[in-house]
Amino acid sequence: MTLKELSEKIDISPSTISRVLNDKPGISKKTRDKVFQAVKKEGFSPNYLAKNLAFSKAKFIGIVARKRFQDQDSLFFSHTLSQFQDIFVSNGFIVIPLYYNDDEIDFANTPLSPQDFAGFIVRGQSIPTKTILSIQQYNIPFVLLENNLRQTKVNSVICNDEELEYQLTKLVINKGVNRILHVTGPSSWYNNFERIKGYEKAINENSLKSEIYYLDDTTLDYGKKAISLFKFSKKEKIGITFANDAMAVGFIHALRTTEFSIPKDLYITGFDDIPWAHLSNPPLTTAKIAVAQMGRLAANRLVELINSNEKNSNPITIIVSGEIVIRESC
Repeated sequence: MTLKELSEKIDISPSTISRVLNDKPGISKKTRDKVFQAVKKEGFSPNYLAKNLAFSKAKFIGIVARKRFQDQDSLFFSHTLSQFQDIFVSNGFIVIPLYYNDDEIDFANTPLSPQDFAGFIVRGQSIPTKTILSIQQYNIPFVLLENNLRQTKVNSVICNDEELEYQLTKLVINKGVNRILHVTGPSSWYNNFERIKGYEKAINENSLKSEIYYLDDTTLDYGKKAISLFKFSKKEKIGITFANDAMAVGFIHALRTTEFSIPKDLYITGFDDIPWAHLSNPPLTTAKIAVAQMGRLAANRLVELINSNEKNSNPITIIVSGEIVIRESC
């Protein structure tokens, strides 16, 4: 059955069917369910599979990510995704977005199976280790982006999280604070773990007390909630380093309902330098991550693995340096 035939059968336009199968936004649940039911019933295999069969090897690249209902992922990774498209398309590959469910990749939104993919980019630090290990079982090349495993060596592209957080914490300490807090997400997430190490290194060097607050996520809303975690007064000179910009911006927004202001009463830093960072009030001091460069490196490494048939042997970790961006919050 062709895409046109399926379209006529279920009275949904070919472009809408294509958008559903590529997990594009703006499609109602009713329409999505109708398309998936028809695909399953008719055994529809769009030109995805036909294209794959025309090549001597698989030509699809899966971009695996956590599905979130806020904008911070799309903001942070927008440049990275454009790099994926440019590099993979120029090498004859087709990019397919994928998400995970119950620790395994969810292929429900596409008629493809794992073996139809030439490789995977697994992006974001919140991807569970179990999910990464399940991908490893496919015996297909993959590269982690902004994530790494402490248990097993895999191909990955990361930034120098520990060093950057160390520099940020020192920057706050040099303001003469007598108390400095670190607000983060789950310590099992790679970036959080590395940034905690940087914070603690600076704290220990300056004989200050470590105060770390762990939240369930690192979103804007959790940053807003952080304001109720601890007590502080204008008698203290306090600094707060956040694990990322979204949390810091959320906290700054919530602080407007109090008598405290930044940087008069508090020094604040974030991490990542997402577009929101310079738009916050005051603009946020943070660590700038070379997202586009990291995306290019991850994509090129995956193409290299695919073309050399190395799969995941002799894995390497590529570390990309970031930089501190000083603005008005600290």
